[in-house]
Amino acid sequence: MAVLEKIKDHKMIGILRGYDTDDAVKIVDTLVQNDFRVIEVALNSPNAKETLRALKKNFGNDITLGAGTVLTVEDAKACIDIGVEFLLAPVYGKAVLEFANEQGILYIPGCYTPTEIYDAHMAGAKMIKVFPAGQLGSAYIKDVLAPMNDLVLLPTGGVSADNINTFFEVGAAAVGINSALVPSNRTVDEALVEEINERVQKLKGKVE
Repeated sequence: MAVLEKIKDHKMIGILRGYDTDDAVKIVDTLVQNDFRVIEVALNSPNAKETLRALKKNFGNDITLGAGTVLTVEDAKACIDIGVEFLLAPVYGKAVLEFANEQGILYIPGCYTPTEIYDAHMAGAKMIKVFPAGQLGSAYIKDVLAPMNDLVLLPTGGVSADNINTFFEVGAAAVGINSALVPSNRTVDEALVEEINERVQKLKGKVE
């Protein structure tokens, strides 16, 4: 199955931001045990590239691994060399998109306005992250898709168990989830692991 189809089938990308390698491995192990398997590591996390390597080594094909906050071609190349299967960014970078397409790697740029979304789509982006989606709400996704219903949109930022279904109801292909899945800046202990267990099950219960 192609990476884009894996993301659409899984419906959610779990975003890890701010955790160092050892903690990230523990968190992903918890996610995998709950059958949550599409993971993004934001590059502005501590030792992010080492974390990507560790996740690739520890979980291999058990997860679909992506790198987030990919802003330069240099970072895109480094992440592809590590073995990530997709790239994301908070903005649309034409040079990164062209490089990723040359390499046959899915790049999901972040866009905000209909013009940005359309420009990225026409430049070859197969999926577009609408960011930050929480402030825009699902009505915005509905309005964008009304005249451009061939777009494949990934609302990200502010998506939670309370609103996730509203995005799918209006046609989102999948969603990116950060703090609603993995709370930021927490000690990775049994309490956090149990909290993540509960959050995964709550989110999965909303979309299944």
